[in-house]
Amino acid sequence: MLLALILMGLLTACRQSPTYSGPPNLVIHMLMKKWAIVPNRVVVPQGAKVELIVVTSDVEHGIAVPGLAINEPVQPGWTTVVRFLAQKPGTYPMRCSIACGRGHDQMTGEVIVTPSPPVSMTPVHK
Repeated sequence: MLLALILMGLLTACRQSPTYSGPPNLVIHMLMKKWAIVPNRVVVPQGAKVELIVVTSDVEHGIAVPGLAINEPVQPGWTTVVRFLAQKPGTYPMRCSIACGRGHDQMTGEVIVTPSPPVSMTPVHK
């Protein structure tokens, strides 16, 4: 049983949801704890290669952002790395996806992908 828990923790620590190659443009550290996600509002620009470094300070939690296809467990004592490409502007609800106690429903937030600035057009004169 102990070996199974250790292996599960190792798999969680190494698990990533890569949707891009190369290094991230933006790294965001997150803490999950009873009954909060810190920060609970993450703002990233469209097109950014984002890496979330997620830890918990108490019990098992789960980081879920369904609109961005994110749903990963976060184990005590381990770091969960989630990678995604911020493709489509919008506000994406974030929540804890593992029932963690009476305040579980309060563990919410959002990921906001802001639109890229328009490409400036320079008139061509002949």
